[in-house]
Amino acid sequence: MSTLPYKKPDKKNVFRQIFQNISDSNNGLKIMFKESSTIRRLAPIEIIVGAAVGIIFHFIALEYIIMVLFLSWMFIIETMNTAVEEVNDLVTLEENERVKRSKDLASASVWICHIFYIITVFGFMGMHLANFAWWNAIIPG
Repeated sequence: MSTLPYKKPDKKNVFRQIFQNISDSNNGLKIMFKESSTIRRLAPIEIIVGAAVGIIFHFIALEYIIMVLFLSWMFIIETMNTAVEEVNDLVTLEENERVKRSKDLASASVWICHIFYIITVFGFMGMHLANFAWWNAIIPG
């Protein structure tokens, strides 16, 4: 196994490198929103339903913050899932059980994020229906 030689960071072009990293990240986001069917189809439905449930049941700001955190987590995991699939497709396009398992595992992590978000939204809804102010236990006053 060969390793790449260590290269000292180029301190002269640090800002150019920062802007290049930002540009690369923006390209990744474009790819993500263009190619991920989960982000294009399922996430908007979850966002709209979550917001509607929140409005109907008068969620507090903390509940919306928690929902946004779960959605952010879902986007991060979906991005990693897409990267895993891209790398696996780069390795081989032939049928391969280990590649399939790797893709399935990455996909499972996305599914878990969706389940947690749905449980969170409907859990908050259930607590509002039961008149259980859970936030009183953690927010003083």
